[in-house]
Amino acid sequence: MLILAMTLGGCGAGAEDTEAVTEEEAAVTVSVQDVGTGTITLTNSFVGMISPEETVMVIPLTAGTVTETFFEVGDTVQAGDVLFKIDDEAARLALEQAQLNVKSTKQTADSQIDTLINQQDSTDLQLESSKLQSKSSFEQAQIGYVMAKDAYEAADDACDSARAAYESVKKTGTDVSGNNPGLAEASENLARAEAARDQAYQAYLTARSGYHAAQEGQDLTDETAEMTKEQLDQTIANTEESLATGLSLAALGVEQAQMALDYYTVTAPVSGVIESKNVDVNGMAAQGNPAYTIVNNNTMTVTFQVSEDVKNTLSIGQEVTLERNNDTYKASITEIGTSVNPQSGLFQIKACVEADGAELPSGVSVKVSADTYRAENTMIIPYEAVYYDNEGAYVYTSVDNRAVKTPITTGIFDEDNIVVTDGLNLGDIVVTSWSPQLTGGVLLHAADTEAE
Repeated sequence: MLILAMTLGGCGAGAEDTEAVTEEEAAVTVSVQDVGTGTITLTNSFVGMISPEETVMVIPLTAGTVTETFFEVGDTVQAGDVLFKIDDEAARLALEQAQLNVKSTKQTADSQIDTLINQQDSTDLQLESSKLQSKSSFEQAQIGYVMAKDAYEAADDACDSARAAYESVKKTGTDVSGNNPGLAEASENLARAEAARDQAYQAYLTARSGYHAAQEGQDLTDETAEMTKEQLDQTIANTEESLATGLSLAALGVEQAQMALDYYTVTAPVSGVIESKNVDVNGMAAQGNPAYTIVNNNTMTVTFQVSEDVKNTLSIGQEVTLERNNDTYKASITEIGTSVNPQSGLFQIKACVEADGAELPSGVSVKVSADTYRAENTMIIPYEAVYYDNEGAYVYTSVDNRAVKTPITTGIFDEDNIVVTDGLNLGDIVVTSWSPQLTGGVLLHAADTEAE
């Protein structure tokens, strides 16, 4: 019992000593911050070269002797101004010849159309006359047919009457002696009636055949007239179309000759300043060789080169910043190269600068700054809160006012903040200040807020 009492008494004294040590533990004063979201943008700088946004080489489309020039190097020209002229005598003769060809073609076409119209009128008269003759023949044949038909019917009726008289005489005209003196006369009358009927019938058949032939002839005449008219109308239409095509070709020849003549007067395609001149009066202008070079200095272009990774972060219309002699200019990306420069291994980028040639002369170098890598609405913490060891990046978080070493995975960063892609959650409290006593498990005292 004594040993047990001593043992219990010893245990009690040890616990009180430990509690006293805990209460006397010193807290490390640190700054803390809740994990939140934000945006980090990285800006890269490059060397760019300034050049005019538009440089145009004026190349004549024809060759010849230069007769006049109107501008020299350094002169300002407007689009449409005449730069120089080339001897155009041959071109003018070609234009006159083409115009005469149009006139001749039109006269020939008008003559052919007039001839066809006269031919059509004459043919119409002939066809109308043929139709009238055919109609008259048909009407005469129709009258003859009706008359022959009536005559045949009358003869047939007379034949029937003669036959009836003959039969009557044959039955009733015999006397007691067996003689029939009227029968011979009745027989002769019947024979004459039959002969007249047969003759009338033949005349009827002839008239009927003539009537049908006349009817077919009239129909054929009408069909032939209609077909002839259609053929003549089609001929006229085809001829008019052919002549119209010829006129169009002749007119096209005039346009081509006029265009060729215009080539001998060379104008400025754009407004700008003459940078170079390669033609002189009485000298030769060669087709395909630059005669003038015009630059437009109202807007300038900056050209710079980037790596493929950076190129993939840029976009058309993106704003970049230029710096030269402590002056800053804005520019917008207008072109992103799609092929790598074999010499530099980089991609060419062009941007339009909001400045003219007086502010940024052609050929000068500038510093180009562009936003490249960007992380939006992502988890970020202060860069100074991150530490590194052999195992990677880590931070100290505050859990129940004690430091917890927490490994993290990081992304892009700038001079103030860094992206955390894994290891933390929104709302976690990270230690943002350094202390030599800061280690895992130590008691923390938040310097920013006593409540913490």
